[in-house]
Amino acid sequence: MLSEFVEVEANFGEEKGADLRKACRYLLRNQFVFNGRGLATIYDTLTDGRFRRVIGEFFDCIGYVVHHSNDEQWVGIMLGEDDVVGGGRLRIDETIGLLVVAAHWQAEADRGEAQERAVVRTTFNVLYERYKDTIQKVSSATIQKTRFLEILRDLASRHLVSIGEEDRDQQDREVDIRPMIRLVSGDDALRRIEAYVREEIVMTTPEIRASILGDGTPFASAEPGQ
Repeated sequence: MLSEFVEVEANFGEEKGADLRKACRYLLRNQFVFNGRGLATIYDTLTDGRFRRVIGEFFDCIGYVVHHSNDEQWVGIMLGEDDVVGGGRLRIDETIGLLVVAAHWQAEADRGEAQERAVVRTTFNVLYERYKDTIQKVSSATIQKTRFLEILRDLASRHLVSIGEEDRDQQDREVDIRPMIRLVSGDDALRRIEAYVREEIVMTTPEIRASILGDGTPFASAEPGQ
């Protein structure tokens, strides 16, 4: 693949070659790019017809498939595997958080409430209550808001959501859920939540279940880029 990048530099100049390497590094690190402030150059490079073949072949070589939506203006990569949730790479609470956010996006999109570029706007408290209700189907333990905010911030680092500043009067903040969430969560997120809760939480020991529900006991961290 090195020769293809060298060829880009030879044909289009060193600056374009540098832009291409930067864009590929960014996509590999963050998994998704949602066109917007500060990301226009990266998005434009990733969607430039002159480089699409090189980009596709590069990610294919390391086991990823490139996905792109012109209308919604995003680019993403997914492992070429059947398990789109992550194949055990996420902690249990992270997986449930992802599926809860995806289920909310799907429900609002089905009702026609999605905004421009299929973004669904909601609030932290709405998602937190939905997350808490899901966990408390199997336990009455207290869910920590700070942990759920960490989960959302991890999704934000992958551009799956955008988190607004806290409104101290309302003690809440806006959250924009982006359409790429459906690619990561898979089909029928609500059904997957129910199955995951049964299989991954109910079957655990009380000690592990307590760690999921907010006592701070860590699991193994997620793999980079997932």
